[in-house]
Formats: sequence, structure tokens, C-alpha cells
Amino acid sequence: MSQENLPGDEEEALRIENEFLKLKIMAEQGAKDVVVFPGMEVDPEFENDWLKFKASMDNEVSDIEDIPIYDFIGRPDFLHEKELNDEQIITELDRLEELLFEKNIIYSVLSRIEARTLYKFVTEVLFQHPILNMPDSEIGTHYFYEDFNPYNEFDSRIKCEEFINIFFSDDFDSHFRDRSKEEIQNFSALCEFHDAIKEFRNLEFDIFNDTINSGQCIRKATISFDAMSSTGTEPIHYSGEATFELEYDNEQWKVKFAEFPGVK
Repeated sequence: MSQENLPGDEEEALRIENEFLKLKIMAEQGAKDVVVFPGMEVDPEFENDWLKFKASMDNEVSDIEDIPIYDFIGRPDFLHEKELNDEQIITELDRLEELLFEKNIIYSVLSRIEARTLYKFVTEVLFQHPILNMPDSEIGTHYFYEDFNPYNEFDSRIKCEEFINIFFSDDFDSHFRDRSKEEIQNFSALCEFHDAIKEFRNLEFDIFNDTINSGQCIRKATISFDAMSSTGTEPIHYSGEATFELEYDNEQWKVKFAEFPGVK
């Protein structure tokens, strides 16, 4: 039965059961969180079957050892990234991805990173990650590059995009008025600029790619928008560079400073 065919009461009951199963797994198996596919909406029936399977695994796999993924896929030969040119890196990535897929292991990358960085991640990090030694299992395993790299391009970029979209929307008051000046260094200047504008139109922006290696970073973007100070007036066009200073705190990125064209 697909999700759209589930009666409302039955779907809600499944969701409640799923939440209970997650709590049970977290308590019994010491997991911090239980997610089928991070960042994806999952059919509650599929999630329910998956959670029941995972909840039953604790007893069944207690005697099964963890081994590195590299051992699990047969210890294939591979070269260090410094021994490969850019074209060879791509070819080798495809080969290793196929070997992983044959063992029901896949990985996803949401960040905008170079193929060489990804190759280093696969061979130096993912290969060393432990996995249950169950070669005959039909259950697949899905890893995300971002889970291994909290200081990543994707999460910091998404935080900047959220900040832009909120600042230039009608939700500005509800999201910003209750924030202290200590959270955003130029909070007053942002509020002053926003209060002087009645309506923003034609917002366009593009956040530059960047490599994030620490818990503090600066992201840049090009941005353009039209601002109307009052009804009936000609809009003022702004365009230029936006700057964001971010800090990784409590397992998430936070914007500590934001500057747009027109903000003094």
C-alpha cells in the first residue's frame, strides 16, 4: 500500500509507532539518532518495516564483528590520490563506487567538492569506517560525506541560503526580532535597512563554492534585488557582493555576521 492510499488514522498510527521504535532502538542500541535516509521523506510503511528490522538486529548480530568497509569489499587495489592525475581520479572513483555498490554500499555527497577530495574521502575515511561483517545481507548501507565532515560546504551554504531567503521575505520579523544582538554582530544595521524597505523584489543570488576546513568560515555570494521604500515609488536596484561570517556551534552552522549591498 503506498503512502497516498493510507487512511489518515492508519498513517498517523504508523508514524506514532515509528517514533516509538526509534526511541526503543536509541535506548537499546545506544544510537544518538535513527534515520533511514537523512534529508529524505520516507514512506511511513517502508520506514516501519526498516525500523522493525533494525530493532530486531540487536540480538541477531550481537556475535557479528565489525570490520573496515575496505575489508568488507575484498581489499581491492587502489592508488594514493597523489599518484593519479585528474582524469585517472574520475575513472578510479567510478571503479570504487561500483565495487561498493556490489556490496550494497552507496555514498552521497551534497557538498560541492572536487573529485580528488572525494577520492581521498572514499579511500582514506570511508574505507576505514566499520561495518557489520554480514556479506550475505541484502540490506544496503547509505553514507553521506557530510556526516563525516561537519565543517562542510553544503551545510554552510544552505545556512547562507536560508539567511538570504528569510531576510528578503515577510518572515523577517518572526525570525529576527527575537534574536539578541550578540547572535549577529551587525544585527542593528540589518534591522535598520530592512525597516526602511517596504518591499523587496527580483531577488537573485549565487553563493560561491568554497572549501570549509574549520568551525569558522566566510562565505561570499553575488546578489541583486530591487527595493521599494514605499508604495508608488520607483524601486532602487542593488547588486554586488554579500558576505557571511559563520561559526559551527552545537552541531550546526550559525550566521554571526551578514552584509548585503545597501546595508551599512
